[in-house]
Amino acid sequence: MITVGLYGITDTTHGADPTWTHDHGVAVMRGGTVLSVVELERWTGRKHDNRLPRFIHEILDALVPPDEAVRFVSVNSFAGSTFLSADGNLRIEPDGKVVIGSILTPARVRWFPDGMTRRAAEGWIMSHEFAHLASILPFTGRFEPGALLAHIDGGASDSAASFWEMTAAGPRLIEASWNRLKTPVNNFNVNPLVRAILGFEACQHLAIPGQLMGYAGWGQPRPEMCEWLAENGWFLDRTDNHRALLSAINERFRTDHVVFRPHEPLFRDLCASIQAFFEAEVVGAIRQEAERIGAHGLFYAGGAGLNIPTNVKLELLFDRVHIPPATNDSGLALGAAAWLEYLEHGSLQPHGPFLNRFSVPTEAPSEADIPEVAELLAAGKVVGVCNGAAEVGPRALGHRSILARADDVDLRRKVSEHLKQREWYRPLAPVIAAEVAAEVLGPDAGTSALAPFMLGAWPVRAAWRGALQGVMHADGTVRAQVIHAGLAEDEWLRHLLFHLRERYGLPGLINTSFNPRGRAIVHRHEDAIPLARSMGLDAVVVHGSLHRP
Repeated sequence: MITVGLYGITDTTHGADPTWTHDHGVAVMRGGTVLSVVELERWTGRKHDNRLPRFIHEILDALVPPDEAVRFVSVNSFAGSTFLSADGNLRIEPDGKVVIGSILTPARVRWFPDGMTRRAAEGWIMSHEFAHLASILPFTGRFEPGALLAHIDGGASDSAASFWEMTAAGPRLIEASWNRLKTPVNNFNVNPLVRAILGFEACQHLAIPGQLMGYAGWGQPRPEMCEWLAENGWFLDRTDNHRALLSAINERFRTDHVVFRPHEPLFRDLCASIQAFFEAEVVGAIRQEAERIGAHGLFYAGGAGLNIPTNVKLELLFDRVHIPPATNDSGLALGAAAWLEYLEHGSLQPHGPFLNRFSVPTEAPSEADIPEVAELLAAGKVVGVCNGAAEVGPRALGHRSILARADDVDLRRKVSEHLKQREWYRPLAPVIAAEVAAEVLGPDAGTSALAPFMLGAWPVRAAWRGALQGVMHADGTVRAQVIHAGLAEDEWLRHLLFHLRERYGLPGLINTSFNPRGRAIVHRHEDAIPLARSMGLDAVVVHGSLHRP
Protein backbone atom coordinates (compact mmCIF):
# COMPACT_ATOMS: atom_id res chain seq x y z
CA MET A 1 0.00 0.00 0.00
CA ILE A 2 1.14 3.53 -0.82
CA THR A 3 0.90 6.18 1.88
CA VAL A 4 0.50 9.73 0.56
CA GLY A 5 1.10 12.54 3.01
CA LEU A 6 0.15 16.00 1.86
CA TYR A 7 -0.06 19.53 3.11
CA GLY A 8 -2.08 21.79 0.85
CA ILE A 9 -4.76 23.70 2.75
CA THR A 10 -6.01 26.51 0.52
CA ASP A 11 -4.75 29.96 1.45
CA THR A 12 -6.57 33.25 1.23
CA THR A 13 -5.45 35.21 -1.83
CA HIS A 14 -4.30 38.83 -1.85
CA GLY A 15 -1.30 38.68 -4.19
CA ALA A 16 1.67 36.53 -5.10
CA ASP A 17 2.93 36.12 -1.51
CA PRO A 18 1.44 33.55 0.90
CA THR A 19 -0.78 34.82 3.69
CA TRP A 20 -1.39 31.91 6.07
CA THR A 21 -0.39 28.64 4.38
CA HIS A 22 2.89 28.11 2.55
CA ASP A 23 5.47 25.48 1.65
CA HIS A 24 2.92 22.96 0.40
CA GLY A 25 4.13 19.47 -0.40
CA VAL A 26 3.52 15.75 -0.91
CA ALA A 27 5.37 12.72 0.46
CA VAL A 28 4.99 9.15 -0.80
CA MET A 29 6.03 6.15 1.31
CA ARG A 30 5.76 2.38 1.15
CA GLY A 31 6.90 -0.26 3.64
CA GLY A 32 8.44 2.27 6.01
CA THR A 33 10.60 3.80 3.27
CA VAL A 34 10.30 7.22 1.67
CA LEU A 35 9.87 6.89 -2.09
CA SER A 36 9.93 10.63 -2.71
CA VAL A 37 9.09 13.97 -1.22
CA VAL A 38 7.79 16.73 -3.47
CA GLU A 39 8.27 20.15 -1.95
CA LEU A 40 5.99 22.12 -4.23
CA GLU A 41 8.48 24.95 -4.69
CA ARG A 42 10.94 22.43 -6.18
CA TRP A 43 8.23 21.19 -8.58
CA THR A 44 7.21 24.66 -9.80
CA GLY A 45 10.25 26.85 -9.05
CA ARG A 46 8.10 29.30 -7.05
CA LYS A 47 9.47 29.93 -3.56
CA HIS A 48 7.17 28.93 -0.66
CA ASP A 49 4.61 27.76 -3.22
CA ASN A 50 1.16 27.21 -1.71
CA ARG A 51 -0.79 26.09 -4.78
CA LEU A 52 -0.88 22.32 -4.23
CA PRO A 53 -4.62 22.11 -5.09
CA ARG A 54 -3.65 23.16 -8.62
CA PHE A 55 -0.81 20.64 -9.04
CA ILE A 56 -1.92 17.66 -6.94
CA HIS A 57 -3.12 15.49 -9.82
CA GLU A 58 0.03 15.76 -11.92
CA ILE A 59 2.12 14.95 -8.84
CA LEU A 60 -0.02 11.92 -7.98
CA ASP A 61 0.07 10.76 -11.61
CA ALA A 62 3.88 10.91 -11.52
CA LEU A 63 4.41 9.19 -8.17
CA VAL A 64 1.46 6.91 -7.38
CA PRO A 65 1.00 3.66 -9.37
CA PRO A 66 -2.49 3.38 -10.89
CA ASP A 67 -3.09 -0.16 -9.60
CA GLU A 68 -1.88 0.13 -5.99
CA ALA A 69 -3.99 0.71 -2.88
CA VAL A 70 -3.62 4.23 -1.52
CA ARG A 71 -4.18 5.94 1.82
CA PHE A 72 -4.05 9.68 2.23
CA VAL A 73 -3.12 11.61 5.34
CA SER A 74 -3.60 15.36 4.97
CA VAL A 75 -2.20 17.92 7.44
CA ASN A 76 -4.58 20.58 8.68
CA SER A 77 -4.00 24.22 9.60
CA PHE A 78 -5.74 26.94 11.57
CA ALA A 79 -6.86 28.04 8.08
CA GLY A 80 -8.83 24.81 7.58
CA SER A 81 -8.90 21.02 7.75
CA THR A 82 -10.30 19.98 4.35
CA PHE A 83 -8.06 19.43 1.34
CA LEU A 84 -9.82 20.20 -1.93
CA SER A 85 -8.12 20.09 -5.32
CA ALA A 86 -8.63 23.06 -7.61
CA ASP A 87 -10.88 21.02 -9.92
CA GLY A 88 -12.80 19.33 -7.12
CA ASN A 89 -11.67 15.84 -8.15
CA LEU A 90 -9.94 15.13 -4.83
CA ARG A 91 -11.52 15.98 -1.49
CA ILE A 92 -10.18 14.80 1.88
CA GLU A 93 -12.58 15.89 4.61
CA PRO A 94 -12.52 15.04 8.35
CA ASP A 95 -15.36 12.97 9.81
CA GLY A 96 -15.30 15.10 12.95
CA LYS A 97 -13.42 17.83 14.75
CA VAL A 98 -9.64 17.60 14.43
CA VAL A 99 -8.20 17.48 17.95
CA ILE A 100 -4.48 18.05 18.54
CA GLY A 101 -4.07 15.28 21.11
CA SER A 102 -5.80 12.68 18.94
CA ILE A 103 -3.16 13.26 16.22
CA LEU A 104 -5.22 11.47 13.54
CA THR A 105 -8.88 12.01 12.63
CA PRO A 106 -10.61 9.65 10.15
CA ALA A 107 -11.48 11.36 6.87
CA ARG A 108 -13.75 10.81 3.89
CA VAL A 109 -11.86 10.64 0.60
CA ARG A 110 -13.61 11.40 -2.68
CA TRP A 111 -11.09 10.92 -5.47
CA PHE A 112 -11.97 11.04 -9.14
CA PRO A 113 -8.65 11.10 -11.04
CA ASP A 114 -10.34 11.58 -14.41
CA GLY A 115 -13.28 13.55 -13.07
CA MET A 116 -15.70 10.64 -13.63
CA THR A 117 -14.43 7.38 -12.14
CA ARG A 118 -13.98 7.18 -8.40
CA ARG A 119 -10.78 5.59 -7.08
CA ALA A 120 -10.98 4.06 -3.62
CA ALA A 121 -8.68 5.40 -0.93
CA GLU A 122 -8.49 5.52 2.86
CA GLY A 123 -7.99 8.85 4.54
CA TRP A 124 -7.03 10.74 7.69
CA ILE A 125 -6.51 14.31 8.77
CA MET A 126 -3.43 14.88 10.93
CA SER A 127 -2.94 17.69 13.39
CA HIS A 128 -0.44 20.27 12.14
CA GLU A 129 1.34 20.23 15.49
CA PHE A 130 2.21 16.56 15.49
CA ALA A 131 2.98 16.46 11.77
CA HIS A 132 5.92 18.74 12.54
CA LEU A 133 7.17 16.30 15.17
CA ALA A 134 6.61 13.21 13.04
CA SER A 135 8.82 14.74 10.34
CA ILE A 136 11.73 13.74 12.58
CA LEU A 137 10.98 10.02 12.27
CA PRO A 138 12.44 9.42 8.77
CA PHE A 139 15.81 10.55 10.15
CA THR A 140 15.80 8.89 13.58
CA GLY A 141 13.60 5.83 12.99
CA ARG A 142 11.70 6.30 16.24
CA PHE A 143 11.08 8.55 19.23
CA GLU A 144 13.11 7.64 22.31
CA PRO A 145 10.99 6.49 25.28
CA GLY A 146 10.69 9.22 27.90
CA ALA A 147 11.80 11.96 25.50
CA LEU A 148 10.19 15.39 25.31
CA LEU A 149 8.59 16.21 21.96
CA ALA A 150 8.28 19.96 21.38
CA HIS A 151 6.64 21.76 18.47
CA ILE A 152 7.03 25.56 18.23
CA ASP A 153 5.73 27.44 15.21
CA GLY A 154 3.90 30.66 14.38
CA GLY A 155 0.58 29.01 13.74
CA ALA A 156 -0.35 25.33 13.59
CA SER A 157 -3.94 24.10 13.88
CA ASP A 158 -4.80 25.35 17.36
CA SER A 159 -1.54 26.40 18.99
CA ALA A 160 1.79 28.12 18.54
CA ALA A 161 3.50 25.55 20.76
CA SER A 162 2.76 22.03 21.93
CA PHE A 163 4.65 19.68 24.26
CA TRP A 164 4.36 15.91 24.38
CA GLU A 165 5.87 13.01 26.35
CA MET A 166 6.81 9.81 24.52
CA THR A 167 5.35 7.05 26.71
CA ALA A 168 5.20 3.29 26.21
CA ALA A 169 1.63 3.74 24.95
CA GLY A 170 2.63 6.47 22.48
CA PRO A 171 2.84 10.28 22.50
CA ARG A 172 0.94 11.99 25.31
CA LEU A 173 0.01 15.64 24.89
CA ILE A 174 1.15 17.68 27.88
CA GLU A 175 0.12 21.14 26.72
CA ALA A 176 -0.87 23.03 23.58
CA SER A 177 -1.28 26.79 23.71
CA TRP A 178 -1.54 29.87 21.54
CA ASN A 179 -0.44 32.26 24.27
CA ARG A 180 2.57 30.73 25.95
CA LEU A 181 5.12 31.43 23.18
CA LYS A 182 3.09 33.42 20.67
CA THR A 183 4.82 36.74 21.45
CA PRO A 184 8.45 35.61 20.99
CA VAL A 185 7.53 33.60 17.90
CA ASN A 186 5.60 36.51 16.37
CA ASN A 187 8.60 38.75 16.99
CA PHE A 188 10.36 36.62 14.43
CA ASN A 189 7.85 36.87 11.61
CA VAL A 190 5.48 39.81 11.95
CA ASN A 191 7.20 42.39 14.17
CA PRO A 192 6.67 45.85 12.59
CA LEU A 193 9.81 47.27 14.22
CA VAL A 194 11.95 44.49 12.77
CA ARG A 195 10.36 44.99 9.36
CA ALA A 196 11.17 48.69 9.51
CA ILE A 197 14.80 48.15 10.53
CA LEU A 198 15.43 45.50 7.86
CA GLY A 199 13.36 47.14 5.14
CA PHE A 200 10.68 44.49 4.60
CA GLU A 201 6.98 44.71 3.83
CA ALA A 202 4.39 42.81 5.85
CA CYS A 203 3.82 40.40 2.96
CA GLN A 204 7.47 39.29 3.21
CA HIS A 205 7.02 37.70 6.64
CA LEU A 206 8.49 34.36 5.54
CA ALA A 207 11.88 35.98 4.92
CA ILE A 208 12.09 37.77 8.24
CA PRO A 209 13.12 34.94 10.65
CA GLY A 210 16.35 34.15 8.83
CA GLN A 211 17.11 37.82 8.24
CA LEU A 212 16.58 38.74 11.88
CA MET A 213 18.67 35.84 13.18
CA GLY A 214 21.61 36.88 11.01
CA TYR A 215 21.29 40.59 11.71
CA ALA A 216 20.91 40.14 15.48
CA GLY A 217 24.34 38.47 15.56
CA TRP A 218 25.92 41.86 14.82
CA GLY A 219 24.41 43.47 17.93
CA GLN A 220 24.40 43.02 21.68
CA PRO A 221 21.23 42.48 23.73
CA ARG A 222 20.69 45.15 26.36
CA PRO A 223 18.48 44.65 29.44
CA GLU A 224 17.06 48.17 29.27
CA MET A 225 16.08 47.58 25.65
CA CYS A 226 14.33 44.32 26.49
CA GLU A 227 12.45 46.07 29.28
CA TRP A 228 11.39 48.97 27.03
CA LEU A 229 10.36 46.62 24.20
CA ALA A 230 8.30 44.54 26.62
CA GLU A 231 6.61 47.67 28.02
CA ASN A 232 5.57 48.50 24.45
CA GLY A 233 4.28 45.00 23.69
CA TRP A 234 7.32 44.48 21.45
CA PHE A 235 5.54 46.85 19.02
CA LEU A 236 3.54 43.90 17.71
CA ASP A 237 0.32 45.93 17.67
CA ARG A 238 1.85 48.83 15.74
CA THR A 239 1.54 49.57 12.04
CA ASP A 240 4.43 50.01 9.60
CA ASN A 241 4.51 53.76 10.29
CA HIS A 242 8.25 54.41 10.22
CA ARG A 243 7.93 57.97 11.48
CA ALA A 244 6.01 56.87 14.58
CA LEU A 245 8.41 54.01 15.26
CA LEU A 246 11.45 56.26 14.93
CA SER A 247 9.82 58.86 17.15
CA ALA A 248 9.37 56.27 19.91
CA ILE A 249 13.00 55.14 19.56
CA ASN A 250 14.38 58.69 19.52
CA GLU A 251 12.37 59.67 22.58
CA ARG A 252 13.49 56.67 24.62
CA PHE A 253 17.16 56.61 23.60
CA ARG A 254 17.67 60.37 23.05
CA THR A 255 18.68 59.97 19.43
CA ASP A 256 17.72 61.87 16.30
CA HIS A 257 17.34 59.17 13.64
CA VAL A 258 15.26 60.19 10.63
CA VAL A 259 15.48 56.86 8.75
CA PHE A 260 16.18 53.25 9.64
CA ARG A 261 19.77 52.35 8.76
CA PRO A 262 20.70 48.72 9.46
CA HIS A 263 24.36 49.66 10.05
CA GLU A 264 23.44 51.72 13.14
CA PRO A 265 24.52 49.99 16.40
CA LEU A 266 21.28 51.01 18.13
CA PHE A 267 19.16 49.10 15.63
CA ARG A 268 21.48 46.12 15.78
CA ASP A 269 21.12 46.03 19.56
CA LEU A 270 17.33 46.30 19.36
CA CYS A 271 17.21 43.22 17.14
CA ALA A 272 19.75 41.41 19.31
CA SER A 273 17.46 42.08 22.28
CA ILE A 274 14.50 40.58 20.41
CA GLN A 275 16.63 37.52 19.59
CA ALA A 276 17.68 37.21 23.24
CA PHE A 277 14.04 37.32 24.34
CA PHE A 278 13.18 34.56 21.86
CA GLU A 279 16.02 32.38 23.12
CA ALA A 280 15.13 32.90 26.78
CA GLU A 281 11.42 32.19 26.32
CA VAL A 282 11.80 29.13 24.08
CA VAL A 283 14.62 27.57 26.09
CA GLY A 284 12.81 28.33 29.34
CA ALA A 285 9.58 26.69 28.19
CA ILE A 286 11.35 23.58 26.88
CA ARG A 287 13.45 23.29 30.04
CA GLN A 288 10.36 23.53 32.22
CA GLU A 289 8.53 20.80 30.34
CA ALA A 290 11.60 18.54 30.29
CA GLU A 291 12.02 18.89 34.04
CA ARG A 292 8.34 18.14 34.55
CA ILE A 293 8.67 14.69 32.94
CA GLY A 294 12.37 14.07 33.62
CA ALA A 295 13.30 13.97 29.94
CA HIS A 296 16.93 13.71 28.81
CA GLY A 297 16.23 13.66 25.07
CA LEU A 298 14.51 16.32 22.96
CA PHE A 299 12.72 15.91 19.63
CA TYR A 300 12.02 19.44 18.43
CA ALA A 301 10.36 20.75 15.26
CA GLY A 302 8.50 23.69 13.77
CA GLY A 303 9.83 26.85 12.19
CA ALA A 304 11.46 27.89 15.48
CA GLY A 305 13.87 24.98 15.04
CA LEU A 306 15.72 27.03 12.41
CA ASN A 307 16.89 29.49 15.07
CA ILE A 308 20.52 28.44 15.53
CA PRO A 309 21.47 30.36 18.71
CA THR A 310 18.47 28.80 20.47
CA ASN A 311 19.46 25.33 19.28
CA VAL A 312 22.96 25.87 20.70
CA LYS A 313 21.49 26.49 24.15
CA LEU A 314 19.13 23.53 23.89
CA GLU A 315 22.03 21.16 23.20
CA LEU A 316 23.46 22.12 26.58
CA LEU A 317 20.28 20.91 28.34
CA PHE A 318 19.84 17.45 26.82
CA ASP A 319 21.86 14.34 26.13
CA ARG A 320 20.58 14.44 22.56
CA VAL A 321 18.59 16.97 20.51
CA HIS A 322 16.93 15.95 17.25
CA ILE A 323 15.64 18.52 14.75
CA PRO A 324 14.72 17.44 11.21
CA PRO A 325 16.20 19.14 8.13
CA ALA A 326 12.66 20.10 7.03
CA THR A 327 11.65 21.46 10.43
CA ASN A 328 9.44 24.19 8.97
CA ASP A 329 6.21 23.64 7.01
CA SER A 330 8.15 22.03 4.15
CA GLY A 331 8.31 18.89 6.33
CA LEU A 332 4.60 18.57 7.16
CA ALA A 333 3.69 16.20 4.32
CA LEU A 334 6.66 13.98 5.18
CA GLY A 335 5.65 13.94 8.84
CA ALA A 336 2.10 12.91 7.96
CA ALA A 337 3.18 9.97 5.82
CA ALA A 338 5.90 8.96 8.29
CA TRP A 339 3.52 8.76 11.26
CA LEU A 340 1.10 6.42 9.47
CA GLU A 341 4.00 4.22 8.36
CA TYR A 342 5.47 4.31 11.87
CA LEU A 343 2.17 3.13 13.37
CA GLU A 344 2.13 0.21 10.95
CA HIS A 345 5.76 -0.87 11.21
CA GLY A 346 6.76 0.23 14.74
CA SER A 347 9.83 2.07 13.46
CA LEU A 348 11.25 3.46 10.24
CA GLN A 349 14.55 2.89 8.49
CA PRO A 350 16.54 6.11 9.02
CA HIS A 351 17.07 8.08 5.82
CA GLY A 352 19.47 10.77 4.72
CA PRO A 353 18.07 14.20 3.84
CA PHE A 354 18.05 13.72 0.05
CA LEU A 355 14.38 12.85 -0.36
CA ASN A 356 13.22 15.17 -3.16
CA ARG A 357 13.74 12.31 -5.61
CA PHE A 358 11.35 13.19 -8.43
CA SER A 359 12.50 13.92 -12.00
CA VAL A 360 16.21 13.40 -11.24
CA PRO A 361 18.68 10.49 -11.44
CA THR A 362 19.38 9.04 -8.03
CA GLU A 363 22.37 6.78 -8.72
CA ALA A 364 25.78 7.88 -7.43
CA PRO A 365 27.35 10.69 -9.48
CA SER A 366 30.68 10.24 -11.23
CA GLU A 367 33.75 11.22 -9.20
CA ALA A 368 36.06 11.55 -12.19
CA ASP A 369 36.01 15.37 -12.19
CA ILE A 370 36.63 15.85 -8.46
CA PRO A 371 40.34 16.76 -8.89
CA GLU A 372 39.46 19.46 -11.44
CA VAL A 373 36.62 20.76 -9.25
CA ALA A 374 39.01 20.95 -6.30
CA GLU A 375 41.57 22.82 -8.39
CA LEU A 376 38.96 25.43 -9.38
CA LEU A 377 37.81 25.89 -5.77
CA ALA A 378 41.39 26.17 -4.49
CA ALA A 379 41.98 28.89 -7.10
CA GLY A 380 39.11 30.95 -5.65
CA LYS A 381 36.42 30.00 -8.16
CA VAL A 382 32.74 29.61 -7.26
CA VAL A 383 31.19 26.27 -8.22
CA GLY A 384 27.54 25.20 -8.21
CA VAL A 385 26.59 21.58 -7.50
CA CYS A 386 23.47 19.74 -8.66
CA ASN A 387 23.97 16.05 -7.88
CA GLY A 388 21.38 13.28 -7.53
CA ALA A 389 18.26 13.81 -5.45
CA ALA A 390 17.71 17.09 -3.60
CA GLU A 391 17.66 17.87 0.10
CA VAL A 392 14.40 18.36 2.00
CA GLY A 393 13.99 21.62 3.86
CA PRO A 394 15.36 25.12 3.33
CA ARG A 395 19.08 24.34 3.76
CA ALA A 396 21.38 23.10 1.00
CA LEU A 397 23.35 20.10 2.25
CA GLY A 398 25.69 19.42 -0.64
CA HIS A 399 23.42 18.28 -3.45
CA ARG A 400 22.02 21.70 -4.44
CA SER A 401 24.84 23.90 -3.21
CA ILE A 402 27.15 26.71 -4.18
CA LEU A 403 30.70 25.99 -2.97
CA ALA A 404 33.71 28.27 -2.49
CA ARG A 405 36.78 28.71 -0.28
CA ALA A 406 35.85 29.47 3.34
CA ASP A 407 39.03 31.42 4.20
CA ASP A 408 38.40 34.53 2.09
CA VAL A 409 36.11 37.31 3.37
CA ASP A 410 36.01 39.01 -0.02
CA LEU A 411 35.00 35.76 -1.67
CA ARG A 412 32.25 35.31 0.92
CA ARG A 413 30.95 38.78 0.07
CA LYS A 414 31.04 37.94 -3.62
CA VAL A 415 29.06 34.72 -3.13
CA SER A 416 26.54 36.09 -0.67
CA GLU A 417 26.02 39.71 -1.64
CA HIS A 418 26.72 39.73 -5.38
CA LEU A 419 25.99 36.28 -6.78
CA LYS A 420 23.11 35.43 -4.42
CA GLN A 421 22.04 39.05 -3.82
CA ARG A 422 21.77 38.60 -0.05
CA GLU A 423 22.08 41.26 2.62
CA TRP A 424 25.52 42.10 4.08
CA TYR A 425 24.63 40.89 7.57
CA ARG A 426 23.62 37.34 6.65
CA PRO A 427 26.36 34.79 7.37
CA LEU A 428 27.29 31.79 5.28
CA ALA A 429 27.99 28.31 6.58
CA PRO A 430 30.84 25.86 5.98
CA VAL A 431 30.70 22.18 5.15
CA ILE A 432 33.38 20.06 6.85
CA ALA A 433 34.11 16.34 6.96
CA ALA A 434 33.54 14.84 10.41
CA GLU A 435 37.16 13.83 10.89
CA VAL A 436 38.29 17.42 10.22
CA ALA A 437 35.48 18.96 12.26
CA ALA A 438 36.70 17.17 15.36
CA GLU A 439 40.03 18.96 14.97
CA VAL A 440 38.72 22.36 13.85
CA LEU A 441 35.58 22.70 15.97
CA GLY A 442 36.02 20.13 18.72
CA PRO A 443 34.33 16.79 19.42
CA ASP A 444 30.85 18.22 20.06
CA ALA A 445 30.41 19.13 16.39
CA GLY A 446 31.18 15.58 15.36
CA THR A 447 28.67 13.98 17.72
CA SER A 448 25.79 16.45 17.46
CA ALA A 449 22.65 15.16 15.70
CA LEU A 450 22.13 18.71 14.42
CA ALA A 451 25.45 18.99 12.58
CA PRO A 452 24.56 16.92 9.48
CA PHE A 453 21.61 19.24 8.82
CA MET A 454 23.37 22.59 9.46
CA LEU A 455 21.18 23.30 12.50
CA GLY A 456 23.79 24.02 15.18
CA ALA A 457 26.83 26.23 15.72
CA TRP A 458 30.25 25.62 17.27
CA PRO A 459 33.24 27.82 18.16
CA VAL A 460 36.22 27.67 15.81
CA ARG A 461 39.46 26.75 17.53
CA ALA A 462 42.01 29.57 17.46
CA ALA A 463 44.43 27.86 15.09
CA TRP A 464 41.73 27.52 12.43
CA ARG A 465 40.05 30.91 12.54
CA GLY A 466 41.97 32.20 9.57
CA ALA A 467 41.01 29.16 7.50
CA LEU A 468 37.31 29.77 8.24
CA GLN A 469 37.23 33.57 8.47
CA GLY A 470 34.83 33.83 5.54
CA VAL A 471 32.10 31.90 7.38
CA MET A 472 32.66 32.86 11.03
CA HIS A 473 29.91 34.67 12.89
CA ALA A 474 30.68 37.79 14.90
CA ASP A 475 30.96 35.63 18.05
CA GLY A 476 33.58 33.30 16.53
CA THR A 477 31.24 30.39 15.83
CA VAL A 478 30.24 28.72 12.57
CA ARG A 479 26.94 27.08 11.57
CA ALA A 480 28.75 24.08 10.18
CA GLN A 481 27.38 21.14 8.25
CA VAL A 482 29.38 18.07 9.26
CA ILE A 483 29.59 15.19 6.77
CA HIS A 484 30.00 11.72 8.27
CA ALA A 485 31.07 8.50 6.62
CA GLY A 486 28.42 5.90 5.93
CA LEU A 487 25.83 7.74 3.84
CA ALA A 488 26.39 6.82 0.20
CA GLU A 489 24.69 10.00 -0.98
CA ASP A 490 27.39 12.09 0.77
CA GLU A 491 30.38 10.31 -0.73
CA TRP A 492 30.95 12.70 -3.66
CA LEU A 493 31.16 15.68 -1.33
CA ARG A 494 33.27 13.85 1.26
CA HIS A 495 35.78 12.86 -1.40
CA LEU A 496 35.93 16.44 -2.66
CA LEU A 497 36.54 17.72 0.89
CA PHE A 498 39.32 15.20 1.54
CA HIS A 499 40.96 16.05 -1.78
CA LEU A 500 40.95 19.75 -0.85
CA ARG A 501 42.35 19.02 2.60
CA GLU A 502 45.12 16.71 1.43
CA ARG A 503 46.23 18.66 -1.64
CA TYR A 504 45.49 22.28 -0.73
CA GLY A 505 45.22 22.32 3.09
CA LEU A 506 41.64 23.60 3.10
CA PRO A 507 39.57 22.30 6.06
CA GLY A 508 36.16 23.07 4.55
CA LEU A 509 34.15 25.07 2.06
CA ILE A 510 31.44 27.69 1.98
CA ASN A 511 28.19 25.80 1.39
CA THR A 512 25.13 27.87 0.51
CA SER A 513 21.99 27.06 -1.44
CA PHE A 514 22.04 27.03 -5.24
CA ASN A 515 19.57 29.86 -5.86
CA PRO A 516 19.54 33.65 -6.03
CA ARG A 517 17.49 35.71 -3.60
CA GLY A 518 13.76 35.21 -3.94
CA ARG A 519 13.93 32.01 -6.00
CA ALA A 520 13.47 28.40 -4.98
CA ILE A 521 16.55 26.18 -4.81
CA VAL A 522 17.22 24.58 -8.19
CA HIS A 523 15.95 21.02 -8.46
CA ARG A 524 16.07 19.49 -11.95
CA HIS A 525 19.52 18.80 -13.35
CA GLU A 526 18.71 20.37 -16.71
CA ASP A 527 18.06 23.70 -14.98
CA ALA A 528 21.45 23.87 -13.23
CA ILE A 529 23.62 25.10 -16.12
CA PRO A 530 21.26 27.92 -17.20
CA LEU A 531 20.91 29.05 -13.58
CA ALA A 532 24.70 28.96 -13.02
CA ARG A 533 25.13 31.07 -16.14
CA SER A 534 22.55 33.64 -15.08
CA MET A 535 24.03 33.89 -11.57
CA GLY A 536 27.59 34.28 -12.86
CA LEU A 537 29.10 31.15 -11.29
CA ASP A 538 32.49 30.06 -12.57
CA ALA A 539 31.50 26.40 -13.01
CA VAL A 540 28.78 23.92 -12.19
CA VAL A 541 28.80 20.20 -11.44
CA VAL A 542 25.78 18.31 -12.77
CA HIS A 543 25.61 14.76 -11.45
CA GLY A 544 29.37 14.65 -11.12
CA SER A 545 30.16 16.17 -14.52
CA LEU A 546 31.96 19.54 -14.52
CA HIS A 547 30.69 22.29 -16.83
CA ARG A 548 31.78 25.88 -17.38
CA PRO A 549 28.59 27.80 -18.21
